[in-house]
Amino acid sequence: MILAQAHANLALVKYWGKTAEGGNRAANASLSVTLDGLTSLAAVRFRSRGESDRAVWHPPGPTEGLGRFVAHAREVLRIRRAVDVVVQSNFPVGSGLASSASAYAALTYALAEAADEAPGNVDLTALARSGSGSACRSLLGGFVEWQVGAEETVRQVAAADHWPLAVVIAVTREEPKHISSREGMVRTASTSPFYRAWLDANPADLSLVRDAVQRRDLAALGPVVERNALRMHATALGSTPPLLYWEPATVAVMREVWRLREEGTAAFFSIDAGPQVKVVCEPGAADGVAAALTEVPGVHRVLRSRPGQGPRMLREPPSWARLPAPWQDTPTPAGGGAT
Repeated sequence: MILAQAHANLALVKYWGKTAEGGNRAANASLSVTLDGLTSLAAVRFRSRGESDRAVWHPPGPTEGLGRFVAHAREVLRIRRAVDVVVQSNFPVGSGLASSASAYAALTYALAEAADEAPGNVDLTALARSGSGSACRSLLGGFVEWQVGAEETVRQVAAADHWPLAVVIAVTREEPKHISSREGMVRTASTSPFYRAWLDANPADLSLVRDAVQRRDLAALGPVVERNALRMHATALGSTPPLLYWEPATVAVMREVWRLREEGTAAFFSIDAGPQVKVVCEPGAADGVAAALTEVPGVHRVLRSRPGQGPRMLREPPSWARLPAPWQDTPTPAGGGAT
């Protein structure tokens, strides 16, 4: 059995919209921070010759896309034998916390390890992106920029230890969101009258956030991050029919963050395509922010995170993982690249 883990990421400058070229090519550049602790595990093992692949989320998740990705990855990586794949996350799946990003990054890493030949010139960022666009950012740790154009590139802007920001996450809904990001992007791009303005504003936001990260300047970073998130959701709200990812508690948390700021706490929120609110602050403010968000009606729980590392191989499943019973006694191959 081959095991790999990867982390979710929080887009400080959002990716929202695809080009017409397919392959999850982004219509705009983005910049994210990889989130330590919000983790997905990918387990891969070979099947008997002649059998078909099996790919599942455990507990059940968006398995259909997972199967398509495994078939594509086997072809790209020249994996000749069929595989069993299980993906599991330690946080809610499909709810706006970038579970797809961490899952497909982990699975890309695991399948590259399972390849019959060294991946060589295979672009693993493009492979991860074919499963979930933002998964390419979870292939790196720290602060990561995804640049678009004739050749899409993914690069680390700053390492995880460059700026030990705290990220406090208010979970306002545990269940999967009603409209997937994939579907929401298509609807927004094709029907929202605000979509062109969203794309036009991207370069300025990207430059400001990149500079603020490099200077470790929260006062410069925070307002742009909030504005970028709100503009993304405003663009989605302009779609036909409108896209509203928020719960009442989402708005209540936003107002609480504004109240905290009025009282002197430097905290700023961001919201991806879902109802969860991620609040960025300095580590010394995290306890107070977490306590305040816990008291907001409608908040189910509060998660804590910080900048994290890129994917890595494992010898054993992490303590939180609960793989299906047939996998429990499957050993990791000796010399299988685990660290």
